[in-house]
Amino acid sequence: TIEYYMLKEYDKPKDFESFLYVNHVLQAEGIKYGLEGHRRAMPYCMGSLYWQINDCWPVASWSSTDYYQNWKALQYYVKKGFEQVLVSPFEEGVKFRVAIVNDRLETVNAELKLKLMDFDGQVIWEEASLVEIPANSSKNYFDVNKSEYLRRKDSRKLVFTCELIEGGKILSKNTYYFNPFKELRLSSPIVEHLIEKTETGFDIELKTNKLAKNLYLQIGDEKGFFSDNYFDLLPNEKLVINLKTEISEEKLNEVLTLRTLD
Repeated sequence: TIEYYMLKEYDKPKDFESFLYVNHVLQAEGIKYGLEGHRRAMPYCMGSLYWQINDCWPVASWSSTDYYQNWKALQYYVKKGFEQVLVSPFEEGVKFRVAIVNDRLETVNAELKLKLMDFDGQVIWEEASLVEIPANSSKNYFDVNKSEYLRRKDSRKLVFTCELIEGGKILSKNTYYFNPFKELRLSSPIVEHLIEKTETGFDIELKTNKLAKNLYLQIGDEKGFFSDNYFDLLPNEKLVINLKTEISEEKLNEVLTLRTLD
C-alpha cells in the first residue's frame, strides 16, 4: 500500500534505505497538503489534528516520531505548518494562489516575498509587497491564472518560493512545485557544509549550487537532534541548522551524511 501511493508521486527508490527515506517524505507531504488546506478554509474549518504523534512499540505506522522519539519528516513539517502565521501556496481549479493564515489575535504587518526560480537558482520572476493581515484570518494575497503564469515555461524545472517577513524575521516560508515530484528535472546538487562548535553541539552551515530537494541530515546511530531536517535547500541560499549532541567534532565529521531526493 505504501509503495502504491509512493509511486504516484515519486520514482521507485533504488534500495530499502531509500524506500524508508522517500516514504517518510511522502507521509509528510500528504499531511502537509491536508493540514494547510484545513487552515486556509477558516472559518469553515479552524485547523486539524493528525493521527498520530508517537508509537508505543517499533512499528510501521502513521506516527510523526518513532518509538525512541526520533523525529520523522512529518514532525518537522507540522512544526512549520502549525506556526501561528502561515504562508501557503496552492492550486484551485485554473487558479494558482498564495494565502496567509493568521491565528494571532492582532493584525500582522509584514513583507511578502514571492519568487519563481529554476533549480540552478536563476530567478524567472519575483515580487515583493507589504501586506496587512487581519487578526484571526485566512485570505489570498496572490491570485493568477496558472496556465498564463507558466506560459512558455518548463514547470518541471521550476520552484515557487514564498517568504513572509516581519521586522527582519522570517515568520513563515514555503515552496511549491507545479508537477508531481517524479516529473521534476532534478540533478545532483553539490551541498557544502561548515561545522562550528556550540555549547550544546554544533551549528552546521549549508549551501548548494542546485536545488537540494528534501535534504536529510543523519549521524548514523549516534544520538542527536537537528533543529530542521528533510527541507528544500535553495540554490545559493545559506542555511544554518543546529545539532544538539554530545559527540565530538571528529566523530561528527566521520558519521555526518547528507541525502537528497535526486
